[in-house]
Amino acid sequence: MAEPNPAFHATVDLMMLDYLVCLCISGIIEAIRQARPTEDIEWSALLVEQFHRQLLGHRLEGPLPWDLDIKLRIFYLSNQFLHWDPPKDRDLGHFVPLSDIAVQFMDLCHFAVARVSRRRWFDLGAHFMVHAILEEQVRFPDQLHRFCDWRTNDSELDIWWEVSRTMFLEYMPPPFGTAGPMSREELDEAWPLQWLQERYVDFFEDLMEVLDVPLLFQLERGQLEGLTREETQWIRNYCGI
Repeated sequence: MAEPNPAFHATVDLMMLDYLVCLCISGIIEAIRQARPTEDIEWSALLVEQFHRQLLGHRLEGPLPWDLDIKLRIFYLSNQFLHWDPPKDRDLGHFVPLSDIAVQFMDLCHFAVARVSRRRWFDLGAHFMVHAILEEQVRFPDQLHRFCDWRTNDSELDIWWEVSRTMFLEYMPPPFGTAGPMSREELDEAWPLQWLQERYVDFFEDLMEVLDVPLLFQLERGQLEGLTREETQWIRNYCGI
C-alpha cells in the first residue's frame, strides 16, 4: 500500500483545524457572553491547541493560510480573555495582565486591518485600556504603559487610535484621564466589565462572519461556496461522504 502523501495529509489536517477552531471560537465567544467557561469549552480548546501543535510538526509548503492564521489568533486571544478576572489579591504568578491581552488584540486587528472596522477596533482597544487602568496601574505598570504607548507605522491608524483613546480617557480621572476625581466604586459603576465583554463579543462575532467558512462546514450545510446544492451533493457522493 502506498505511503500517504505528506502534502495531502497536511492539507486534510488544515481543513480539520479550520473546522475545529471555528467551532471552538463560537463556543468561547458564547462563554464570554455568559461570563463563564464550561468543561466542554475547556476540552475543545485543549483539542485545538493539540491539533495546532501537531500541524506545526508537518512540513507545510508555506505558512498557514492567512484566514486560518487569523482564526487561530482569535482563538488564543479569546481563550485568554475568557479566563481573565480582575487580579484582586490572589496569587499573580501565572496571571496574564489585561494589558497584554489588549496588546494582542491590537496586533491582531493590525494584522487583519483589511477586515476590521477601524472605529470599532480602536473603540474596543480604548475600552480595554480603561479596564487595564482600573486593574493594573499599580500591579502591572510596565505592561500598562506598553499598551498605552501602542503604535503602528501608519500615521492614519495612529490618529484613529489617539482619537479613541482621548474620547474614552475623558471619562477617567488623572493621571491617565481628564475627568474629575472618582472613587473606585463610582468607576466600577461607570465601567462594568460586562460592557467590555459585550463589546468584545459583538466585535468578534462580526469579524468571524467575514472570514472564510470552513470547507467542512460548507459540506455539513450541503452547499459548497460557488456551487449549487446539486453539484455539492454530486461531490459528496463521489467522495463517499
